[in-house]
Amino acid sequence: MPNPRSKTVQSVDRALALLRAVAESEGDPTLSDLALRCGIERPTAWRLLWTLESNGVIEKVEPAHYRLALGWHTHSPHHAVDSLIRLAHPVLRELAQEHQVTASLVHVQPLCLEYVDHVDGPLFTSPRWDGPLSLHASSPGKAVLAALPDIEWRAMLDGDLPALTSTTISDPDAFTIEIERVRTQGYAVCRGEDVTYSNGASAAIVLGGRSIAAVDLWGPDRRVVESRLDDLGTAAAAAAARIAITAQAS
Repeated sequence: MPNPRSKTVQSVDRALALLRAVAESEGDPTLSDLALRCGIERPTAWRLLWTLESNGVIEKVEPAHYRLALGWHTHSPHHAVDSLIRLAHPVLRELAQEHQVTASLVHVQPLCLEYVDHVDGPLFTSPRWDGPLSLHASSPGKAVLAALPDIEWRAMLDGDLPALTSTTISDPDAFTIEIERVRTQGYAVCRGEDVTYSNGASAAIVLGGRSIAAVDLWGPDRRVVESRLDDLGTAAAAAAARIAITAQAS
């Protein structure tokens, strides 16, 4: 019986093997790790990884480690986002009902974040946010940035921390401390930092070591008072982990 792989292109097979190895690694594998795991000579593995990197599918993290590029799922956006919405929506519905807030799903784009699903709680309806979210002044933005290595989140912001309200953290040193706080807590909070009338708490949904989305629990400051934010952050973190586990198993 003929081998079904006898007509495949060897270089494509090898590139896909390397891509799968990067995606399935818990950490950021090195060139040597990937070459050994895939049974490919190092010079060949390097050329294939460089090709994948040049096409924006993976990225190199010094020194000589590799990971999936942020937002790589956008190469087939409809399938990825629709699938994520279907998995997350029942969780959002539970959160909105239980905590009486608006529960939203925020999708990570290559250089921005966008709301892709909302479920309002029983007490109020939140206005729909059109367009990209602030990375430094929203709780989803801070949650996603905190899941990145320092060199990456700094590059995404490029030193741009405009004061959108009186509570926006616009000092670089203070923002670095805020990122560390988010990492320690496992969630981010927003105290009227992007718009004055809204508070919220968010946690990143992490798959394969990369943040692909965030759960955002938010609402008007008269309903979502600051004293509730830590409890909401804990709930968002638990929900984000639950969605990630479901997505990984699907």
